[in-house]
Amino acid sequence: MTEELAPSGPTFDVRELLTILYRRRLWLIVVLVACLIGALSLQKSIYRSSATLLIDSQLIPTTLVASPITSVANERIAKIRQQVVSRDSLTAIIVEHGLYADERAPLPLDDVLNKMRGAIGVDLVGTTENGGDRTIAFTLSFAYRDPATAQAVTRTLTDMYLDADKRIRTEQASGAAAFMGRRADELQRRLGALEESRRSIEARYAGALPSQVALSAQSESTLRAEIARIDAESQGLAQQASLLAAREREIAQAPRPEAEALRRAEERLNQLSATYSDDYPEVVAARASVERQRATLNSVPRSGGEVVQREIAAGRERIQMLAGRRAQLVASMGEMDRRTALAPQASYELTMVEREYDNLRRQYEDLREKQLDAQVAANLQAEDKGERFSVVDEPSYPYQPIGPGRIMLLAVGLIGGLGLGSVLTIGFELLRGTIHGEATLARIIGSAPIGIVPLDRRPAGGWGPGWLRSIWPGGGREGHAS
Repeated sequence: MTEELAPSGPTFDVRELLTILYRRRLWLIVVLVACLIGALSLQKSIYRSSATLLIDSQLIPTTLVASPITSVANERIAKIRQQVVSRDSLTAIIVEHGLYADERAPLPLDDVLNKMRGAIGVDLVGTTENGGDRTIAFTLSFAYRDPATAQAVTRTLTDMYLDADKRIRTEQASGAAAFMGRRADELQRRLGALEESRRSIEARYAGALPSQVALSAQSESTLRAEIARIDAESQGLAQQASLLAAREREIAQAPRPEAEALRRAEERLNQLSATYSDDYPEVVAARASVERQRATLNSVPRSGGEVVQREIAAGRERIQMLAGRRAQLVASMGEMDRRTALAPQASYELTMVEREYDNLRRQYEDLREKQLDAQVAANLQAEDKGERFSVVDEPSYPYQPIGPGRIMLLAVGLIGGLGLGSVLTIGFELLRGTIHGEATLARIIGSAPIGIVPLDRRPAGGWGPGWLRSIWPGGGREGHAS
C-alpha cells in the first residue's frame, strides 16, 4: 500500500531515483522531444557575405609629390564606418533592399538600425614589417538571412566605402590647396601694403635714407667748396668794383677840350655883351658859338667813363647773382643737415618694414610651392592615383550559413531535455511525498520496517531492463511495509 507523507527533505537514494526516472520515462521522452524540437526551431540560417578591400599606396613616389593624406588608414576607415552606419545611410540601405521586413513592424526603427549595425563587420588586416604595425587591407561583411540580399548589401556597403574614401581624399587635398591659396592671397595683400608703406617712408624721408646719406655727405662737401669759391669770386668782384669807381672819379675830374672851348666862347660872349648890344652882329655870332660849344660838349661823351660804368654794373649784377646762388647753397646745406638728423629714424622705420617684407616674401614663396604641390596631389586624388581603397575580392555569395550547426543544436537539446525532464520528474515526486522503498520508510519512521510484502504488477520477466534488475532486484515493484 502506498502512503502519502510529507517529508521535510530529500528522501531518495540513487536506486530510488533511477526507479522514479524509469517509471516516469514517458515524461522524460516528452520533455526530451520538446527540447529537441525547440533546439531545432532556434536554428536560423544566417548568411554572411564579405568583400576584401586593399589600401593601395600612391602611384607617384612621395619624393616627387607628397601625399595629402595626414591620417592613418585605421582612422580613415573608422571615420568612413561612422558615416556608413549613420541613421540616414542605414535607413536608405534598409529601404533600398527591403531589409528586416518582419522586424520593422513590431520594433522601433532605432532597434532595427542597431541590429543592422551589429550585422556589419569590419576586420582590419595589418602587417608588422619594418618594425611597425600598419593596416594594409580590411574585410567588409554583412550577415542576413537571405544570401543574395547579404551579397547585394555588401556590394552597396563596398561602394559606399569606396565613394566615401575618394570624397575624403579629394576634399582633404582640395581643402589643403584652397587653404594655401587663401593664405598666399592674404600674404600677397600684406606684401602690397608693405610696399606702399615702404614707398611712403622713402617719400617722407627722401634724402635721409641710408643709401642717400653717404651721397649727401659728398654733396655737402661739394656745396661747401662751391660756397667758398663764390665767396672768393664775390670778394674779387667787390675789389674790382672799388677800382672801377676810383677810375670813374678820375675820369670825371680830368679837364675836357670841349669844356675849355665852351669856357672861352662864354668869356668872349660876356666881353662883347658888356660892350655891344644884344643884336650886335658879333654878339649874336658869339652867342651862337657858345651854343655850338655847349652842344658839342653834351654830344661828346667822356673818354672811358661809360665803359667803366658798364663794367661796374656788370660786376654788381654778378655779385647779386653769386649772392643768390650762395643763399641757395646755404639753404641746401641746411636741408642736408636736417635730412642727416632724420637718417637714424628713417633707417629704423625702413629696416623694420624691409625685414617684415622679407619674412612675408619667404613665407609667400614657400606657400606658393606648397600650394602647387597640394594642387598636384589633389589632381592625383581626383584621378585615383593617390593612396586609395581598391576591391581585391568582390562581395562573395554565401552558400553555407553561419552559427552553430545542427549536430551542436541536437546535442544541446538532448542534454537540456534530459536535465529538464529529470528535474520535473524528481520535483513532482518530491511534491507528492511518495514512499518508494524501505530505505525511505526507514528514514521517515526512524527504524527499520519489520517486513516488506511486495506487490508485483510486472508481467512475466519483470519490468525494466536487465541492468536495472541487476542493480535492484525489487526494481519496478511496489510493496507494503509493516
